[in-house]
Amino acid sequence: DLVAYTMLRRLTAATQVSRASSALLRSTVLRPLLRSHPSIAPVRAAGTFKHHERPGNSVDEDFEFDEESEKEIAFTLSKYPDTLQGRQSGIMPLLWIVQQQLDKAHPTMKFKHADPHATAFPKSQGGGGWVPISAMHKIAERLGCTHMDVYEVATFFTMYNREKLGKFHIQLCATTPCMICGAYDIMHTIEAHLGIKAGETSADGLFTLTEVECLGACVNAPMIQVNDMFFEDLTPENTIKLLDDLAAGNEVVVGPQNGRKHSLGPMGRTSLTEPTPGPYCRELPAPFSPPA
Repeated sequence: DLVAYTMLRRLTAATQVSRASSALLRSTVLRPLLRSHPSIAPVRAAGTFKHHERPGNSVDEDFEFDEESEKEIAFTLSKYPDTLQGRQSGIMPLLWIVQQQLDKAHPTMKFKHADPHATAFPKSQGGGGWVPISAMHKIAERLGCTHMDVYEVATFFTMYNREKLGKFHIQLCATTPCMICGAYDIMHTIEAHLGIKAGETSADGLFTLTEVECLGACVNAPMIQVNDMFFEDLTPENTIKLLDDLAAGNEVVVGPQNGRKHSLGPMGRTSLTEPTPGPYCRELPAPFSPPA
């Protein structure tokens, strides 16, 4: 009984403190102070979820899918039932198709791969594009859903860029492996060289710098993704050269920047030194055919 009584007293006291705290937060004295103090002001008061009308990204502007996008849309929607719910499954891929369409830098970049056998991207994969609000409205119109249905998706996933970027979108990985290998040295180098901070676009409109989480090239850290291309094994020196080459329209090397082959260590290949003998998969029986 004593234990129960003690717990009840503590719960009552905690409730009273909670009520007092809530009253204090609602008070007309404290609320202005909270808003004015930069370290505790609500960061999403007008946050990244709010649309800001500006030239080039206005609800009054028109957006049209180009011929290539129309082909992609037809293929994408063919995978879903022709119902409202089925068509709404196309919101995510259609947002990405818009982002691919508006990546104007990809066809102008001159590059070669450090690995001559690498698979080239025939077109933009969307890393340098963006999705204006007029395109969101066009997607809603095409799918027969509401504007809000599209907004909910576009604002939830950070892979959709809702503001126009620079020609080259630098996504700098700062997750643990890259961080301990010098990611922030690379970030500070980029910021100093371009005169911007993470989240900003250079005055000439060429570069936007974004800090992101893991891009999956940990073994060759630190690295950045520029539009769709990975640039790995970075140092402050070769990062500056890369930025200058991109700005000048010179050819750049995609992949390791230090001559590394693939992701080999300093000792080179230590296993699988010869082609592996076949067979490479088990023999599967012929598909079953029902009797006539």
